[in-house]
Amino acid sequence: MNNERLRLIETLIEDNFNYSQDVSFSNIIQWENEVVTYYQNKKDYERMFLMKGMAIYANSFNGRITEALKKSNAMLAQAQQMGNKAGIALSYLALGDTYTNAGMIPEAAEEYWKAINIIYQIPDSEKLQERVFIQLVPTLIRLHRMEEAQVYLERMNIIYEHTNLNPFLLYAFQAYYNIYLGDFDKVHQYIIDAEVANKVKPSFIRTSILKYIQAEYAKETGNYELAIQLYNDLTKTNKNSYIYTDYLRIKKTIAKIYTKLGRDKEACEIYQTINANRDSINAHAYTAQINLLRTIYQVDRLDMTNQKQWNRILTYLIVGSSLILIIFALFVILIRKENKRLASSKLKLIEAKSSAENSIRTKSLFLSNMSHEIRTPLNALSGFSAILTDGNIDKEIRQQCNDIIQQNSDLLLKLIDDVVDLSSLERGKMQFSLGNHEAVSLCRNVIDTVEKIKQTAAIVTFQTSLEHLELYTDEARLQQLLINLLINATKFTSEGSITLSLEVKEDMALFAVTDTGCGIAPEKQSKIFNRFEKLDENAQGSGLGLSICQLIVEHFGGKIWIDTEYKDGCRFLFTHPIHSNPQKKEVVK
Repeated sequence: MNNERLRLIETLIEDNFNYSQDVSFSNIIQWENEVVTYYQNKKDYERMFLMKGMAIYANSFNGRITEALKKSNAMLAQAQQMGNKAGIALSYLALGDTYTNAGMIPEAAEEYWKAINIIYQIPDSEKLQERVFIQLVPTLIRLHRMEEAQVYLERMNIIYEHTNLNPFLLYAFQAYYNIYLGDFDKVHQYIIDAEVANKVKPSFIRTSILKYIQAEYAKETGNYELAIQLYNDLTKTNKNSYIYTDYLRIKKTIAKIYTKLGRDKEACEIYQTINANRDSINAHAYTAQINLLRTIYQVDRLDMTNQKQWNRILTYLIVGSSLILIIFALFVILIRKENKRLASSKLKLIEAKSSAENSIRTKSLFLSNMSHEIRTPLNALSGFSAILTDGNIDKEIRQQCNDIIQQNSDLLLKLIDDVVDLSSLERGKMQFSLGNHEAVSLCRNVIDTVEKIKQTAAIVTFQTSLEHLELYTDEARLQQLLINLLINATKFTSEGSITLSLEVKEDMALFAVTDTGCGIAPEKQSKIFNRFEKLDENAQGSGLGLSICQLIVEHFGGKIWIDTEYKDGCRFLFTHPIHSNPQKKEVVK
């Protein structure tokens, strides 16, 4: 790396200007790759991006707008990829410089605004802030956006209060700002402050800026001779790039001052000078216009490309999001379905477990009760059978033994029949022969049967207001049901009455068995339909009769219950649907 070139470039970086008397735009363009590579190898990325920005400025000023735009966008892409905030801000600054040299001042202001807002986020970035303010503040003043310009002037003031930076630019811009506002007292003071600051570290660029502001101030305050002198000094240095851009405007300003002073001859000479340079000036103007058109075209093309890319990305996002939502929805549906299946399986498992536990308890209870219930008649059978073998007993005793044996045999058979019936009803295997049967006559027959076999002094009667009632039922099972209820009543009604009644309630036949016996204790009424539940442990019976009655009633489609409000004994009621069917017989399993 050439040390002299590096020194000159670092002087430009230090001064925050893009050009000087010692370094031309051609030099900057020529040295760009070498200097950028040097800083990149040293990993001094801030100066690397500063050099790129100066090269972009040089290209755009020389009319190579398209090249400057390409370099600006490439610089921005590199800075974004690196995540370098300073590089991103300097890229926007370079874009702003490109727009400025293309005559697109509002667009340039927008890019400068982006740059300064990023730099605010960088610690200890006062030097970089000054570099953007050099371009941003004059641009806002030219656009007459005075309030915004004032905000950034105040920010510049804060920078210079807290750093050792030369405040020349602050005073110069304050003077320029107040010229537009017409506050010439402040302009005069700021010019004095700028002169003092320039003497601390004088430079050609600062001197040119100060001279231009002094000329503007002299013109606005009526000091035309001084203004003419200062303007002429500026135009003599037209080789300087900053002045060349305003050459035509300065010459016209001088001609207007001569006209005001009545010095028409000198004004005419100025206009002749302008005309003599018209071709070159117009050529420069045409070049600027062409560059402006190129810039607008390039910007539009870049916007269109960016829009296409964005549309493509947006399409991918929409399609991708839709697919993700569909997959997510399917996933949710599958999860819910699986959860329902698991919940159903869990419920079935709980039911199966409960059923198994209940079966085990029922089995234990069944075995316990059956062993107790069977042992009683078997003991009687065994004992009295042994007595019958004794030849010394008389005929009367033998007859009593036969009666007891017969009674316990019947009891044992009844117990076995009850167990078989209960098991068949639970499994749904008991056969029901359904058909149309007359219920009133069936009830009368049941009463006659119970009267013959009862072992009690209680009177068994049948009451109904009906002469005829046809039910679609199983005659044998209904008869079994009624006999069980009546026989059960005779066990606990030693005297008094037992009444079977029948009536119709809406579409149901209502049967009731009422006795005047000892009744059932309230605390036991809720358990009477449980299996092996006996009110009197000493009474004969298996405790299965009411359970069988309940299963038969439910099979018919009715309900059975005990009347808790009846206090003179016990009353059982059950309902039976009234169904008429022309077909006389039907076997249901």
